[in-house]
Amino acid sequence: MPRWRNWAGTVTAKPQQLLQPRSIAELQGIVQNASAGQCIRMAGSGHSFTAVVPSNDILLLPHDFGDGVGIDTQRMIARIPAGMVLHDVNEHLAAANMALANMGDITTQTMAGSISTSTHGTGLGFTGLAGQVAGFGLVTADGNHLDCTPHENCEVFALGRVALGCLGILTYVDMHIVPAFRLRAVEEPRRLSDVLDNFDDITATSDHFEFYWVPHTRWALTKHNTRTSEAAQPRTPLSKWWGKSVMENYAFGAVCVAGRAMPSMIPRLATALPSQGRQEFVEQSHQVFATRRLVKFHEMEYSIPREHLVSALTQIIEAVNREKLKISFPVEVRVTGSDDVALSTSYGRQSAYIAVHMFKGMAYERYFRLVESIVAPLDGRPHWGKIHFQGAKTLQSRYEHFGRFSALRERLDPERRFANEYVNRVLIA
Repeated sequence: MPRWRNWAGTVTAKPQQLLQPRSIAELQGIVQNASAGQCIRMAGSGHSFTAVVPSNDILLLPHDFGDGVGIDTQRMIARIPAGMVLHDVNEHLAAANMALANMGDITTQTMAGSISTSTHGTGLGFTGLAGQVAGFGLVTADGNHLDCTPHENCEVFALGRVALGCLGILTYVDMHIVPAFRLRAVEEPRRLSDVLDNFDDITATSDHFEFYWVPHTRWALTKHNTRTSEAAQPRTPLSKWWGKSVMENYAFGAVCVAGRAMPSMIPRLATALPSQGRQEFVEQSHQVFATRRLVKFHEMEYSIPREHLVSALTQIIEAVNREKLKISFPVEVRVTGSDDVALSTSYGRQSAYIAVHMFKGMAYERYFRLVESIVAPLDGRPHWGKIHFQGAKTLQSRYEHFGRFSALRERLDPERRFANEYVNRVLIA
């Protein structure tokens, strides 16, 4: 029996059929020929930490159908195969001197997977990827293919840009694009107190800002990315390799391994992280947004109203210290602007995101539940693709259009062909 697992190796599936359709027609045939009661799920690149992907019946692997990226410079829209990974999307757009306005920090995700779970980047003036969607194609449970835009199948478009794969299988995604641009990146450690005291001013005046609090220290690793018309001032291959491969992956991984073997050493090991110093460079946007991830971990991330960030993080720090938890992974903080995507974690509000991690192989549930107990009551919305302990009964109150989405799902997939245990947990109240 074929086997599938996610990137972190923490979620597995043994489907009866593991298929990779290479055309829309082939995909439609699989859906139409599936036996009654069979569950059909589409995998992306496996970067979700929740069990959003698995099916014990039919599991589909992504493929770009060989269609390439179609770029409409008049409407500034790119048609992207749903199964294409973001790294390849960036390369196609850069070749045409175009770019996505904002991105998350991983480019190994597929286009469909990134929007379906509400993947985001950072910057109050920008939305996550789902907020940049102009349209999409969808194969529904009856095998039909729908083109969904604000003008055609508009209800499906309005409600389905973040859908966890439960309305059907995405075939393409039309994305709003912008002319290619460069970012001046400044990466440096700062006192956490300084960052929190000035958080509102920093995020209001920065294009793209994020920081990582290093547990057991008073330091934050900050990243300011500012749009610029300056000439490129790229990192040398050696400095990029040293900073991103050696320090952020191999050396950090070694620290995590040592901490897993000797947890009592974690606070002392943590002091090494803020010692990397300051980096400044100017490169193309997609080269700055993305980060290579080799160290595997568990992750939970919550969106909360932006104004609650300082209080929430302060409570998390106090709880980590009070409970004497040993945390080797930094806590990541980002912000985004409001969007109109029904199940987006930034729907209708400026949001701050707090992401907590635990090195693979270390117990995480106590830590994650502690953090969740702080952020969930703050109108917290968990990232759909990252570990959390919520269900539909609590989540439905966090989303204005949850009921409308449920009604649309009932209409498009009354037999729950595109469901699995996790989807049912978070979407059936």
